[in-house]
Amino acid sequence: MRLGLYLTSMIQASPVRDLVELGRLAEDLGFDDLCMGEHVVAAAAKPAWAPRAPHSPTETFPEPLTTFAALAMATQRVRLVTCILIAPLRPAALLAKTAATVHALSNGRLVLGVSVSWMEPEYAALGIPFEERGTYLEDVVGACRALWSSSPASFAGRTVQFKDVYCEPRPQHPDDIPFWFGGICTPRLVRRVAQYGQGFLPHLNPQNTWDQVASETARIKDAMRAVGRDPSTLEVGVRFPPYGQPFEQQLEADMDQMLAAGVTQLYCPLRAPQTVAEAAPILEKMARTFERYRQVATPA
Repeated sequence: MRLGLYLTSMIQASPVRDLVELGRLAEDLGFDDLCMGEHVVAAAAKPAWAPRAPHSPTETFPEPLTTFAALAMATQRVRLVTCILIAPLRPAALLAKTAATVHALSNGRLVLGVSVSWMEPEYAALGIPFEERGTYLEDVVGACRALWSSSPASFAGRTVQFKDVYCEPRPQHPDDIPFWFGGICTPRLVRRVAQYGQGFLPHLNPQNTWDQVASETARIKDAMRAVGRDPSTLEVGVRFPPYGQPFEQQLEADMDQMLAAGVTQLYCPLRAPQTVAEAAPILEKMARTFERYRQVATPA
């Protein structure tokens, strides 16, 4: 299992550039991944599935790929994972170019966890029809993979079309920039992961159980087998602890259930520290606590 540090929402009282120092520190302490989520813009709204808004509309949300470009130059080993990037909010060719650039700067350490997210006013602010967000997601991912597959490249989707265009730099193979898909485990999400996804980011809320995550992961692995893909390659990342419990106690309480559910990666936020110096001893304790779980195998 891998330990990720969720950088978004951390050290809100500090300058954004302190995230670079925090990422360097996490790598030195043994964290495996640096993770970021996003909202491009925020509104005073809450999703239907939540009792309250998960974020304050004034919370600082640095743009993940820009931040990862800086972290790519400040680190050597950790993966850079978006948990999640709201892919439908970006033009496909621009996302392909930006992601390929970060991939090159980081020597292949970028992972794109993507989803449609939930905030309708955010879509309105960027001129994207909220009710078509699933179609936009599939077209953006398909177009990126086309642009990473050949040069020149062509693509014909419902919302994105281009013919014989060049987008450089690009990875040697489209799967070199993995796509993980997050959200509610609908048939469309299962199909997306089965076709070309390399990871699953389950949607967690207070009603979820690890048994439910296990059931959803099993559905996805069955779908991968059905199309001839190896389900043992699937990565499953979860925000942990899900609802603000202490990290050490919850890790011991939940580890067996998470392993049984197929979880392979944890991305862990810290909300209390206001500075890098305050965060350092907490991160050191987290890394030390996690060390005995690092080599534990997850069932295929």
